[in-house]
Amino acid sequence: MHDDKVKAGGSEERIAARIDQLERHYLVGRDIEIQYFIQQLTVGGQQGRILNLYGTGGVGKSYLIDEFRRLAVNVNAAFLLMDSRGFSHTPQDFCTQLLRMLGYPMEKLQQITDPQALLELCLDILREKAVNQKHVLALDTFEDMGDMELWLREAFLPQLYPEILILIAGRFPLQGIWLSSPAWRYWIHRMPVGDLDYFSVKEYLERSGISQEPMIKQIWMKTRGHPLTLSLIVSTTMVQNIQGLELVDGTEVFEHIVSIWLKEVPDDNLRELVETVAVLRHFNQELLSYVLDQEVKTDLFQWLIGLSFIRRVDRGWILHDLMRDAIGYELRLRQPEHYDWLWKRCIMYYYSRMTNQSKRKTIAWEGVEWYYYIGDHVVRNFCYQKLTPYLMEPLSPSNWAEAEQYLDNRRSNPKEICLPLQNPETGEMFEYMISKEESLYSVKHIHLQELYELDPGIVKLMRDQQGTICGLTAIIPIHTGTLDYLLTHPLSSTYFQSLPDHRLKELRVPIEHIAGYFVKTIDVSDFEDVAMRTTAGLTFISLLISSDYVVAAPPDLSFLKDFHLSLGCEQAKNVAHYDYDSNAPAPYYVLDTRGGKLQGYLNKMIASFGLVDHSKQQNNDMPMLSEREKEVVVLLVKGYTNQEIAADLYITEVTVKKHLTAVFRKLNVRNRTQLVNSYLKKTE
Repeated sequence: MHDDKVKAGGSEERIAARIDQLERHYLVGRDIEIQYFIQQLTVGGQQGRILNLYGTGGVGKSYLIDEFRRLAVNVNAAFLLMDSRGFSHTPQDFCTQLLRMLGYPMEKLQQITDPQALLELCLDILREKAVNQKHVLALDTFEDMGDMELWLREAFLPQLYPEILILIAGRFPLQGIWLSSPAWRYWIHRMPVGDLDYFSVKEYLERSGISQEPMIKQIWMKTRGHPLTLSLIVSTTMVQNIQGLELVDGTEVFEHIVSIWLKEVPDDNLRELVETVAVLRHFNQELLSYVLDQEVKTDLFQWLIGLSFIRRVDRGWILHDLMRDAIGYELRLRQPEHYDWLWKRCIMYYYSRMTNQSKRKTIAWEGVEWYYYIGDHVVRNFCYQKLTPYLMEPLSPSNWAEAEQYLDNRRSNPKEICLPLQNPETGEMFEYMISKEESLYSVKHIHLQELYELDPGIVKLMRDQQGTICGLTAIIPIHTGTLDYLLTHPLSSTYFQSLPDHRLKELRVPIEHIAGYFVKTIDVSDFEDVAMRTTAGLTFISLLISSDYVVAAPPDLSFLKDFHLSLGCEQAKNVAHYDYDSNAPAPYYVLDTRGGKLQGYLNKMIASFGLVDHSKQQNNDMPMLSEREKEVVVLLVKGYTNQEIAADLYITEVTVKKHLTAVFRKLNVRNRTQLVNSYLKKTE
C-alpha cells in the first residue's frame, strides 16, 4: 500500500521518476485499458465507475495498475492502493490503513475503538477530499479478501461518492451478486487482462534491443505472449548473452511461472485434474471423465474451471498454453506411462466419435481434435499453435486486384525460409529449410482467371489481422464439370491420367454432387508466421474431415511429406509428376475413405499407437467394468495393496478405493476376497 506521491529530495525523486519512465517505455499492448481509464479519470460519468481488472498470474495486472497510478498523478489525482496482502482482513484494519494513507493523524486513530465510528470517519474524510481532488481507490489481490468482500460490497462501497473511481483487481472476475444485481452491473466495467499479441511482443522486444526477426518469432513461440514469461526470458537471454543474442532454454523461468499459477491448486484431486487437462487441447466434464476412466464430480469440475489459468472457449475449456506445455512436459518426465495412457484415452474418445459415420459431417470440431492426438509433432506445430486462425474469403471481383497483387508479390520476392520448430514432447528444436526456388512452387501453376471460370468457389484468400491478403488456396471439387481440367492441367493430370476408366467413371458425378477434392495449392506468404501456418494446416485438415476422397500434390519438401503421412494420407504408388521441377519427381498424397474404407483408416491410425477397438471385441471376463477398473482388479488379484495399485497405475489411493467400490457394486461382491474368487471363476 502506498499513496503514490514521490517525496521531494533530489536523488530519490530522480530514481523514482526514472523507474516510472522505464516502466512506461516497456508497457505495450494495453492501449484499450489505458484509454478507458483516462476517460473515466478525466471525463467521468456514472456507468462503469468500478473497473474490474482481472487475469491469471503474471499477466501484467500490477504493471497496468502502476500505469494507472502514473496517469492519476499526471492529472493531480490521488491514487490510493490497498493490497489485500498488506493488512488484516477486518473492516477495522481496512479503515485504519486507509485513514493512514489519507494522512489522518496516528495519535487520533489510536483513540478510536468503535468499528462503526471508524468506518464513518473514513467515509467522511474520503468524501471531503473528493470534493477538491480526484481520487482513485484501487483494491488489489481481491481474491484474497475473503469475508471482507461482503463488507466492502454491502457497507463500504455503496457509501462512496461516485466521483471516486474504484479499481478492483485480482485473478478472477467479480462474480455472484456483483453480476446478478442489475445495479452493480451498471457500475462495473469488466477489464480482462490477457496475453500480448504478436505485434505487442515484437514491440516489447524491439524496445528491449532485440530486433532480429527469427529471434522475435522464437521468443513469441516460446512465451505465447505471457508478459511475465516474456520479461523473464528476455532478461535471462540478455544477461547470459553479452556478446550476441541466443535464446536461452528458459526451463527455470517456466518452472517459476507454473509455481505462481499452482498456488491456486492446494487440493490433490484438483491437482490431478489440472495435470490431466494439461494433456488435453480442449476439455469438458464428459471428456475428462472418459479420459480418467472415472466420474468427475460437478463440484470438482466447477472448481477446476474457476481457476484463473483456465478459460472458456466455444467447445469447452482450455488450459493456458504455457501452463499446458510446462505441466505436460513435467508430467511426461515424471510419469511417462501415465501420460501415454491419458493421451491414448483421448485418441479413443475421438475415435469413438469418428467411427459414427452418420454423424461424421456434423463433427468437424471433433475431427480437428482427433487429428491433434493422432498427428505427430509436425502436425501439432503446423495446425495447433494458435487457437484462432485467420479468416478465409472466396475470390470475387471485389478482391480480385488484391489477389493478383498477392501473386505478383510472391513471385517477385522469393526468399529462403527456415522453419524453427519445437517437438512439444521432447522440447527438442528442429529446422526445415526451403530454398528460394522451392518457396515459389506453390504459386507456380496458379492462374486466377482459369480457376475462377472453372468454379468461382475454388480460390479462397486468407486475410491477416490488418486486413492484408497473406495466403491463397486453390481446392478443386471433383465432378463432371472439373474432371477434364484435372486430366489435362499441370499438377493434377499425371495422377488422374493414371486412374483406370472405371475409377474415372466413379469420379464423373453430376456437378451438384462432389466425388472428392484435388488440392492444387495451399499457399501463405510466410510459413514462419504461426497464424498463417495454423490457417493453412487446418484448411487441409478440415478438408480431410468433410470429404471422403482427397488428393494433394504438394511440393516434394520434407516437412510436407511428414505432414501428410502423419495425417494418414498414403503416397500414391508408381505415379509422380515433374510440374514443379523437370528434374525432380513430386509425389501425390491420397486419403480415400469412401465406402467401407473409413473404419480401416481409423483402425490403422489407432494401431500406430498400439491401440485396438475393444468395443468390437467380445470380453466375457468382466464386460461391465471400465478399462481402468479391470486394471485395478488384475493388480488386486495379483496381491497388490491399494497403495501399490495406486503407484503402479499412477493414480491416488483415494481413486483406487473409488474404483474398488464401483467394482464391488457391479460384480455384486462385498469385499476383496469375494472379488478375487469371482474374478477367478470368470477367467477359468
